[in-house]
Amino acid sequence: MCTLIVLHRCVPGRPLVVAANRDEFLDRPAEDMALRSSATGQYVSPLDLEAGGTWVGLSARGVFVGLTNLRPISPLQPPASSGHDLKKLRSRGEVVVAALEAESAAEAVNALRKLEAGVFNRFQLLVSDGKDAWLVVYRGEVQAVRLEPGPHVVGNVVDDRIEERLGNSSNNPFETPESVSRVKKLMRIRERVEKMMTEPGQDLFEGLAGLCREHVGSMDPGWEAQGDEREGESEGREPSPFESTCVHVAGRYGTRSSLLLELSADPDASRLWTTDGPPCERPYENRSSLLRELGVTQGFGAETEMA
Repeated sequence: MCTLIVLHRCVPGRPLVVAANRDEFLDRPAEDMALRSSATGQYVSPLDLEAGGTWVGLSARGVFVGLTNLRPISPLQPPASSGHDLKKLRSRGEVVVAALEAESAAEAVNALRKLEAGVFNRFQLLVSDGKDAWLVVYRGEVQAVRLEPGPHVVGNVVDDRIEERLGNSSNNPFETPESVSRVKKLMRIRERVEKMMTEPGQDLFEGLAGLCREHVGSMDPGWEAQGDEREGESEGREPSPFESTCVHVAGRYGTRSSLLLELSADPDASRLWTTDGPPCERPYENRSSLLRELGVTQGFGAETEMA
């Protein structure tokens, strides 16, 4: 998954609201969202049929987990500077399933802190149980930061504000046009979400769905009119496809699916919508019945105090 928007304890009556687009090679096989079982209970997630595991899910204990890959360069090329043969590293999907088996977000993070160094490809993982939320950054070693209530956007690069909280320099030795585009994307999405949350009567689901469909550049017929968004760009520069929320690259890679999740203090009001394909081409399907089958038992069954 390459774009993860999480509203953590900042929407009254809804401890957690999520919008997520999964960007991946188009020929990588996967199963759609379904109810699944583990040694510790049930969870709802899609399934990666190539390496196993998943990239996003929600457990019956109310633990939500979402993972984004960290890529210093274009996903169409292997990161030669990483020093690893990607095929020999373990699947990041294992990490998501392990986190979904935890009793709480804190327990998941405590387990993730013990991950062996250098055995997984780079990733960011957000875990929330409606009370606490954490972002785990793995770049050969584990770092974790507890997230404050509010909107958070996670992508293929680490946000400078997260780097600061982790005590790291924000300088990226692997900076490329694609990584710069991904930084621009995070900034644009964050600004859009913050504005969306101030609009009276806004249905966040509809607003987030529109954001997940967005293209920047030649695919967007309104791009030429959006002068403010082009301020500071080089004359005649065409934005990278990685600046778009809905990504399409060379007919080989792009947004494969999208997810909207709203966990309410009233379990009957919780919602789950998904697309099997890019949301710009496929309508969202209401899959909220999966949440009823799952029967979340922790974190979302009572009103959560908003900060």
